[in-house]
Amino acid sequence: MPVYKAEGIVLRQHAMGEADRAITLLTREYGKLRAAARGIRRTTSRLGGRVEPFTHAQFLLAKGKTLDVIAQVEVLEAFAGLRADLLRSAYAAYVAELADRFLPERDRHESAFTLVRDALAALAGAGEEEAELVALWFALHLAADLGYRPEAETCVGCGRPLPREGGRPAEAWAFSPAFGGALCPACAARDADAVRTHPGVLATCAYLLRLPPGRESRLRIAVGERRELARLVQVHLEYRLEAKLRAPFVIGRLREPQPKAQRAW
Repeated sequence: MPVYKAEGIVLRQHAMGEADRAITLLTREYGKLRAAARGIRRTTSRLGGRVEPFTHAQFLLAKGKTLDVIAQVEVLEAFAGLRADLLRSAYAAYVAELADRFLPERDRHESAFTLVRDALAALAGAGEEEAELVALWFALHLAADLGYRPEAETCVGCGRPLPREGGRPAEAWAFSPAFGGALCPACAARDADAVRTHPGVLATCAYLLRLPPGRESRLRIAVGERRELARLVQVHLEYRLEAKLRAPFVIGRLREPQPKAQRAW
């Protein structure tokens, strides 16, 4: 049975049969692929713990009839911090979901692989504010890398640039997933489904798109502005996918205030 090596990141896994799992990998050399981890659900499996979601590893795979089979795994980085915190884990799941749903199988895309790896590494030790910015930076740069870069600096209808901060209060602009970006107040009526937003949110989006990797977690952006930007990014991505994303719902639920424990009498 022919074998080959691949450097990959585990995006997700699900049960297959009584003892196996199907593993979705994003590999540097071959793009996204699905492979079988035989017997991994048995306590005696040598692969147990090595193909957990978000694990970065070197894989030895054997060609199979339907799915290739994972023969060996050498873990390069487990990103244990992602599993130590529910919110960080949810943001990592967001990164994995975008990579899984946007990238076709067996289509090499090394820049996307690097984006995913760097985002997971940044998330592993991030706090809540930093994690949200890392996830937004990743989502915008993945979209841009795949040809879906949103236009956030000028109106896509007439070319009017965003107003600069200062002076009198800026009029509300809009973001149109159908048009692919910002619409000025005069052009906003061209899309009834456009999302109204403040020009400052669009300016933050444009800034993140220009920002090189590793610097996004240092930004300090007000909570309301981050959440508004997250909403715009989500509608932009869901429009391209023609489907709803699951991870943002989970992230939202985790952010909800938890009820205080009742005092025992």
